[in-house]
Amino acid sequence: MPIGGTITEPVVPSWGGRPTPTPRLRRRAAGPWLLVQDVQGAKHRDHLAPGWLLIALLSVIGLSALLHHQRGRVPAISLPRQRTPELPPPAPPATRARREVAVLIATRNGADTLASTIASAADQADVYVVSDGSTDDTARIAEESGAKVLALSVNIGKPAALYRANRHFGLTTDYRAVAVLDDDTVIGPDFISHCLAGLTDRVAIVVGRTITNWTREHRWNPWLAVRAYSYWKYQLLVRRGQSALNVMNCVSGSNSLYRSTVLEQVLVEDTPYIVDDTYWTLETHRRGLGRISYAPKATALICDPLTGRDWYKQNLRWLWGTLQGIRGHRIGTKRTMFDFMYILMMLDWVLYVVVWPVWIAAVFWIGRDHWPQLLAIYLAGYFIWTTIAAIALRRWRLILLTPFVLVFDWLYRVNFAHALVKALRQPRVTSCRWESPSRYAQGAAA
Repeated sequence: MPIGGTITEPVVPSWGGRPTPTPRLRRRAAGPWLLVQDVQGAKHRDHLAPGWLLIALLSVIGLSALLHHQRGRVPAISLPRQRTPELPPPAPPATRARREVAVLIATRNGADTLASTIASAADQADVYVVSDGSTDDTARIAEESGAKVLALSVNIGKPAALYRANRHFGLTTDYRAVAVLDDDTVIGPDFISHCLAGLTDRVAIVVGRTITNWTREHRWNPWLAVRAYSYWKYQLLVRRGQSALNVMNCVSGSNSLYRSTVLEQVLVEDTPYIVDDTYWTLETHRRGLGRISYAPKATALICDPLTGRDWYKQNLRWLWGTLQGIRGHRIGTKRTMFDFMYILMMLDWVLYVVVWPVWIAAVFWIGRDHWPQLLAIYLAGYFIWTTIAAIALRRWRLILLTPFVLVFDWLYRVNFAHALVKALRQPRVTSCRWESPSRYAQGAAA
């Protein structure tokens, strides 16, 4: 990662509604390049550049080989076999409002936040909730909030719960589109209308804009600060471009709208990856089901981890699922724009996790007699980016929290390496279940 770079987090959904971005492309500051010039001059730079480029290219080839090899080649992905579950009888058609869009929420013990989620969507679409073996008052609160509820007695995991709810309520049959939300997501008053505006004939999925619910109660929480900053930068610099080129590598599972004919094909009970919407995204591209578009005006507030432990675990799951998808769907083996751009993204990951740290260390070693100046330049890069983000988000305290952004940036590299090891050891899962981070009330924004 360049000096003055940013934390990058995969935007992938989760039980608690934290979609977030997958590893992704980032604009690179010229900090390390300029530092080498300052210390050794332009001539030294010209000797270093080819070497670093060769290392990066060889590294991404090695990463790809690791992901596609496990005692021989990994079998190509196949559609998981769909079991015929024992379901409650379908809901009577007369109980449904005749709207164009249904909202589907899968939840497990989401009583603390579910009512706010339903209230934000009730005026825009018909709301359906599946309680995945909850042990609290989730089902009762959902019913009292006006949603139609399917209560499962056993925890079977988010994708399986969504699959059963869709079959039970017949959503992909009766509605043009289905919005899948997490149980701690609060969508904007025009979320559905903005998504529908983007759901043209060639579009399969419309992804909303994810915003951290940075409440007044938690206004100095550094983990929320990092997520707010990461979402802002990722969606500004990466997601818009991916949407334009139709190469989006992840969708926000907490706030996206699916064409019903598409969701019917990609929503399976046995998702092979630990992140369900990774599978949905890759299947949409593989089958040519349509474009995946970004709708920045379709905003959604989500709860993010409040503790370091929850932050690390959630990022680890997102990254692990992303790498599982690369391996299982053989990303980079086809001559498509999507595969080509994904290869470039993998190169970016290698630069971020391996090359840039080595380069930065080399710069500081070469210029060790001027380390205070080098450190000042290094920190200035972070402060410039967080200042821009603070202005855009109107969260001035983000500037004061910049040192945490720097620390978490390096922690994220460890997170990434850990996820790679998990993907190599366990390229698929038999059950897509996990524990959600602690939720918090959707209070007033700070």
